[in-house]
Amino acid sequence: MKKQRERKMEWSIMYKLVDSAQSLALFHQIKESVWTSMGFEMEYAKDGSDVYLLLSDEDEPGGTFEFTPHEKSSAYLQNLFQDVLTSDMKVVEVDSFAVLPKFRGKLGRWGVALMIDYAEKHGYTHAVGLADPAFFQLINRKYNVRATQVKEMVFYKGANAIPTVFHLQEAYLNKDKPEFAWYQELCKQIKVEVS
Repeated sequence: MKKQRERKMEWSIMYKLVDSAQSLALFHQIKESVWTSMGFEMEYAKDGSDVYLLLSDEDEPGGTFEFTPHEKSSAYLQNLFQDVLTSDMKVVEVDSFAVLPKFRGKLGRWGVALMIDYAEKHGYTHAVGLADPAFFQLINRKYNVRATQVKEMVFYKGANAIPTVFHLQEAYLNKDKPEFAWYQELCKQIKVEVS
C-alpha cells in the first residue's frame, strides 16, 4: 500500500480581481444578465473601482462585485449619504453585486465574504450602497453583518433599493465569533494532497 505523504494546506480562491479587457467584458455580461432579470438598468464599472468576478468551485465566473472609494462615487450617492457619514468612518461604495441563478447560494456567500475581506485589507470601516430589499434582509439575518437603512427606500435604475450603511469593521473584528460560522467555514483552509 502506497504511503500517503504529508498534506499541504492551501487557500481556496473564490474571487478574482478583474485585470483584463476580456475579464471586464465577462463582468459586464454577468452583471447585465442578473440586473436585467431583476428590473435594474445596467451600469458599467466606474473608473477607479476594484471590480471582481466571483468564481465557482470549478473556477467558472458566476458573479460580480464592485468597490469604489466613496469620494469617487457618483454625486447622487455622495449626496444621499453625506448627512449620515461621520469623519471617523473610512467608507467604500459597494455595487454590482450580482450572481447568476445557477450559482446562487455559495457565490452569494462568497460575495459577502469578499465584502468583509476587502474592507479589512483596505482599512475600510463601513460601506455604503443601494441594497436590494431581499439582500438587505439576508445580510442582516443570515450572515450577521449589520446593515442599517439610513433613508427611505428609493427608486433607482428601475427598481426599489434601500440606502444602506454596512458596518464592515464590526464584522471583520468579530469574524471568529459563532455568528460568523458561515464565514469561518467558507474561508477555512482546505487540505490538498501533495503527490
